[in-house]
Amino acid sequence: MAKTGSKRILPRFLCIFCGLWAAGLFLTASAGFCATAGTHYPMGTEGVLGASTPPPGFHYRMYNTFYNPTTLTDDSGEKLDIGYDLDVFASVHRFIHVTDKKFLGAEVLYDVIVPVLSKDVSIDAMGISDSESLSVGDITIEPFALSWHRPAWDAVAALAVIAPIGEFDADKPASPGLGYWSGMLTLGGTLFFDEQKTWSASALTRTLVHGRQKDTDIRPGAEFVVEWGIGKEIPVSPGLVVRPGISGCSTWQIDDDSDDGPGTVASERKQNHALGAEINFFFPPPRLMQVNLRFLREFHAENSPEGSQFIITLSKSW
Repeated sequence: MAKTGSKRILPRFLCIFCGLWAAGLFLTASAGFCATAGTHYPMGTEGVLGASTPPPGFHYRMYNTFYNPTTLTDDSGEKLDIGYDLDVFASVHRFIHVTDKKFLGAEVLYDVIVPVLSKDVSIDAMGISDSESLSVGDITIEPFALSWHRPAWDAVAALAVIAPIGEFDADKPASPGLGYWSGMLTLGGTLFFDEQKTWSASALTRTLVHGRQKDTDIRPGAEFVVEWGIGKEIPVSPGLVVRPGISGCSTWQIDDDSDDGPGTVASERKQNHALGAEINFFFPPPRLMQVNLRFLREFHAENSPEGSQFIITLSKSW
């Protein structure tokens, strides 16, 4: 890990907040398309050092996610033979300010996330085919976050609101927005296993609660997400630090939808799990840039798509 002063600089970079909740980035459904399928926080955006934040300053991060599941599962996790295909590209732009203010011994920070996405979805058995190209999705505003840094650990807590800015139509499966407000609580921690903080294990949790959806008047059930990673930083040269690692994530719907809807039963809760690997390239000052590559394979999905995702994350700090 590159350092500033004694211990800390940016390989533990920008790994909290909202990640990639690109306005329903991944469609989900129980027995076909339903308007309340999807999520404001698709899992897998963060991994190694997911609960560690950068030092004070301004930071820009761009997530580029490619997701193409061809399997949709039922309430028992079995594949539905309905001719399901989803192709998603999302470019999510995040603007972060870590202030020099302190509260409860933690740094105070805030950020805004603007997703731009393309979606192409088809379900042959239901005659569904829809697409949307490079449209702005629902925007996340995280006005308040706290980040603690200690010799052997980091921790984070944050509150965010997700505003339904993206266009939504209950009859259009590829709508860039989800049509409802969400609130999100973030809690997480990172443990370091050596004095130089080169070995780390982290876990980051999100709890989301939702408002009622436009057009359907259904309130989607709350969600709980865990993203984790274990990694090792390796200085390659004065101008490059490489951090390989393994990462994974899980998401559970933790209460029922408020009512049944088209193509879904309120009591059928979704869950999904994924495991993969990543590698991070950090370029210390004067460049202060990072490139992160992550691949995840989903398994044991219920009422959810199942496939693979590849994420390229570019970061720049000032």
